[in-house]
Amino acid sequence: MSSSPKTSVIIPTYERADQLKQTLGYLSLCKPAPAETLVHIDFGDNSTEDMLKSEFPEVVVLQSLERQGAGGGRNKLYHAATHECLVSLDDDSWPLDQTFFQQAHELVESNPKVAVFGCDIQESDGKIKEFPPPTSQPDQEETLKPASNFVGCAAILRRSALMQTHGYVRTRLFHGLEETDMTLQLIDLGWEIRSAYHLQVFHACDRISHHATPSINAGEIRNVALLAWLRYPIWFFPYAFLQLMNRLVFSVRHRRFRGILSGLCSILPACWSYRRLRSPVSVKAVRKFRALRKQEAAE
Repeated sequence: MSSSPKTSVIIPTYERADQLKQTLGYLSLCKPAPAETLVHIDFGDNSTEDMLKSEFPEVVVLQSLERQGAGGGRNKLYHAATHECLVSLDDDSWPLDQTFFQQAHELVESNPKVAVFGCDIQESDGKIKEFPPPTSQPDQEETLKPASNFVGCAAILRRSALMQTHGYVRTRLFHGLEETDMTLQLIDLGWEIRSAYHLQVFHACDRISHHATPSINAGEIRNVALLAWLRYPIWFFPYAFLQLMNRLVFSVRHRRFRGILSGLCSILPACWSYRRLRSPVSVKAVRKFRALRKQEAAE
């Protein structure tokens, strides 16, 4: 494999030049390497561009004149990408297989009805994981199962499918909203979401401690209601209320008390602020989304 597969890597970042440098270093070790790598530097970051110009001049750099958040950054990135196969990463995540990009391209080429493949995420346990990946990996055919969601730090996307959607919601506190919203839009358009757990991505982030922070706890509570306001038909608002109650119970059980009140208080202002983006999906799409979640929970 002498030529690079027609794959674009898209990475949003904000004031994390050191983490991004580490990630790009691992990407450069992949064989074959991706055809192009695009990075969106959010507004207010004054250090990352210099690092990229100095260390990785081949990277395509996008910037904004106002804050975009991860979702807004990904919108700009997939619009600017030149290939159908997109690999979505965070500035602190990278593949654990050196042939990852070749495999990603082949997945997109051989599964024309699938818009997103969610990869197996290996979370940080205080140690950085490098090549090679674990020797025992699941068989590809066993892992390509229908999925109800994906995570932006480790996903393979079909650009033409994303171009049919309204895009990611532009918000700084995106947790619990960004990918679920995109999933609902894609399902409504007739696309499939699949797992691809034979492909592993390392995420240098301790999700337990990270998601326990008050601001993220508040954002996740707010986003349960905001997602319903943006995408659910009115008939599913009672279901959204139950989802919100379950999310509050989750916070209490895990003793994440800080952020609960601010999350609840931010729901109405957020729904008002994003009112022009309300574009409900079909009843059929929500039902399919719920069925996929139930199926995953039963497995």
